[in-house]
Amino acid sequence: MKVLLLKGPGQLSFTEMPAPPLAPGQVRVRIRKVGICGSDYSSVAGKLPFTRFPIVPGHEASGEVIETSTADWAPGDRVYLHPILCDRREPVFARGEVHHSDSTEVLGVVSRHGAYADEVVVEDYMVRRMPEGVDFETAAMIEPVAVAVRAVKEGLRSPRDRVLVFGAGNIGLLVVQVARALGAAHIAVTDLVEERLELARRFGADATYKADTSLTGELEKQFDVIVDGVGTEDTVRNALTASARGARIVVYGVPSGDIVFPLRVAFSKDVRLITSRLYNADFEVAVQLVAEGRVAPLGIITNRIPLAEGPALFEKVFKGELKPIKVMMTP
Repeated sequence: MKVLLLKGPGQLSFTEMPAPPLAPGQVRVRIRKVGICGSDYSSVAGKLPFTRFPIVPGHEASGEVIETSTADWAPGDRVYLHPILCDRREPVFARGEVHHSDSTEVLGVVSRHGAYADEVVVEDYMVRRMPEGVDFETAAMIEPVAVAVRAVKEGLRSPRDRVLVFGAGNIGLLVVQVARALGAAHIAVTDLVEERLELARRFGADATYKADTSLTGELEKQFDVIVDGVGTEDTVRNALTASARGARIVVYGVPSGDIVFPLRVAFSKDVRLITSRLYNADFEVAVQLVAEGRVAPLGIITNRIPLAEGPALFEKVFKGELKPIKVMMTP
């Protein structure tokens, strides 16, 4: 099968490798569309601490079942992936809390080759049926919508809530749409790139701010929910400054190291710091928002390429020659 194989930091190549055998409880899926996640750039660059080499990356994918060892699926079924691996024997699996297992890992990062390929073998619990009328490209975007849904739901408590989003990358733009769909009263976004802020406004942001200027006075104590997709000490401190009393700071961006959190200030404002890593087994809200058209994930796709062009695209991104928001690949 044809794959993008990551042999080490920066060593991504289009090559062929043997298709893995199908074990009991597994499904083989022909990949039709696979998106590049922000974490994939970190993986390829060697900056994601969880990545193990060699690995075929990729976890935002849709396709068709071509072989199965379980009666729940049949060849030809149109599916998308829920890409979390979890030990079925653990109690958290039965509760649907696949993101809280000690064995939790994301497809294409640690031990299981992912979807940057023309086919992939996954556990049967990682396959979801595509909603009626949804195309492969939209289905491949359900997973990142689920990331945004969890981050927003962790913070949003009232239709009066004012939401501030740090970062208008692909997840940040989905956070804007999800927050609007779930009833936020006011949504503001910060980013360094004006084109991304323009997209944020198009998707429902009420206000946007360039992140390269001091926003302390302008945003101080103005927000009930701050969703941080950057995850640095500066952004967490800025989030605390922007927090109104009783606010929730939700961090979904992967921190590159330990962060000092000003607990005394947070205590004085009764602010809660919440992390939002991954999601549970239930994609119901994400699927509903997409199927109803309340979230339009295709609007953030800026580049569509064949799988074979993946290494060249990553190289251009790392050199600063290309700044895509969302890339969709077709094997």
